[in-house]
Amino acid sequence: MNATQAQPASIIGIGNVEKKDDGVGVLLVEALREELEAGTWAPGGTRDLALVSAGTDSLLAAAHAASGRWVILVDAARMGLAAGECRMFSPGDAALAARDSGLSPHDADLAEALSLITTLGCGDRVRILGIQSEDMGDGRGLSRRLQARLAEMQTRIKEEVGQLP
Repeated sequence: MNATQAQPASIIGIGNVEKKDDGVGVLLVEALREELEAGTWAPGGTRDLALVSAGTDSLLAAAHAASGRWVILVDAARMGLAAGECRMFSPGDAALAARDSGLSPHDADLAEALSLITTLGCGDRVRILGIQSEDMGDGRGLSRRLQARLAEMQTRIKEEVGQLP
């Protein structure tokens, strides 16, 4: 790979859009896709960038990482922060609890995916952007606090893509 070519990467939005803020990862990936298609965002270099709306199938992250891609997972989380606050984690930093008290309704799947990623030896190519949720109740659409911070979250993801090799 020459110096001007960035390594392939995937941004994978995880979440259930039928559970309000839990769908923030999927909604952010869709918003980034719209920017790419409109030409208002162009990741640096000649990066092969996949934007994946995975819903609750977090095992897609393991498949992307195992294929040699850099992976940024975007998911709602319960971290005890203000609604809309974001934190970037590596797989080793993310402590996922059991489904009934964990970070999100699909934690068991995310925990399994991260375990598989670690077992495959590609955890160093994965980043997780956790976004503090406010309302994970039934229904579509984000809480007002998360909606108000979407542009900030998109910028955070773009910055992370810009820092990848």
